[in-house]
Amino acid sequence: MADCCCCCNMGDTVSSLLFQPPPPSKLKEEKIIWLKTKYKKRIPAFFIDHRSVGGVDVARSLSVDELRSTKIEGVTFLYSHANAEDLGSIYPWCKFLCKTLKVNLFAYDYVGYGMAYDDGPPSEENCYADIEAAYDYLRNVLNVPSQNIVLYGRSLGSGPSCHLACGTAESKDGAVGGMILHAPFLSVYRIVVDPGCTVYGDRFPNVDYAPMMASPVLLVHGTEDQIVPFRHSEQLYKALPPSCRAKPLYIEGMGHNNVHSSVRALFVQRILEFLNERVRPHAVYPNDVSSMKAVRRRSSWALHGRTNSKSTNSS
Repeated sequence: MADCCCCCNMGDTVSSLLFQPPPPSKLKEEKIIWLKTKYKKRIPAFFIDHRSVGGVDVARSLSVDELRSTKIEGVTFLYSHANAEDLGSIYPWCKFLCKTLKVNLFAYDYVGYGMAYDDGPPSEENCYADIEAAYDYLRNVLNVPSQNIVLYGRSLGSGPSCHLACGTAESKDGAVGGMILHAPFLSVYRIVVDPGCTVYGDRFPNVDYAPMMASPVLLVHGTEDQIVPFRHSEQLYKALPPSCRAKPLYIEGMGHNNVHSSVRALFVQRILEFLNERVRPHAVYPNDVSSMKAVRRRSSWALHGRTNSKSTNSS
């Protein structure tokens, strides 16, 4: 019993360090899309649409009214941000990703962050419900095909992204088109100390979800990351099914928090290769009538209680 209490206390301590919402930042009201999670929480989101107009790449956020009359085409990122960020602070970075990678992007805030600051404390369970609500909006409101959706999880965001990727792998709706994990961790406990397996009370056990993936996964990590050690990506890569392993991007000298201007060209080039080789060939486009029939099927969640049941496979 003492050991159990110790694990629970450690889990609470690590979670308090993991979830550190910044002071809410500003975002124009017309950019905000409100989502409701299965726990009846309200979280904000924004959608940035990418278009090529006269040979010029244009990325602009769309309001709810504009989305109702816009057909979403091409690849769409579902972006899960890092710990000390919210929608307002990540907006410029997300717009950069849209223009340089030629993708649409849908980003959301976790309960307890940004304009959802007063909607309850952030938690593993809330993060999972948050990304499920965002994915449901993409699939069943905007009718974006599952194979056109690429999950992008940065640091903390790797947790909900791995959860969702595993869920769609088991769904009748089909797996997502791909996933990019930027500075991901094996699990929360393993950031502090690696016990060699997933123990009771651990949070976001990405390493346990990894073997059950059915989508191509690109790992991005800086070799000088002092917050989430570089070895986490190396071990996650080994845990993935061979068919899901895309060539990783390990950037020499890069730390945890930013993709500096000196390495952005390399960063963009590798992600474009991933999209062009592993995602876009399988995406659905307007003239692909046979594939569009699958788009109309409603999402079917089959997570089988994995939120509460942890595997004990060695990392």
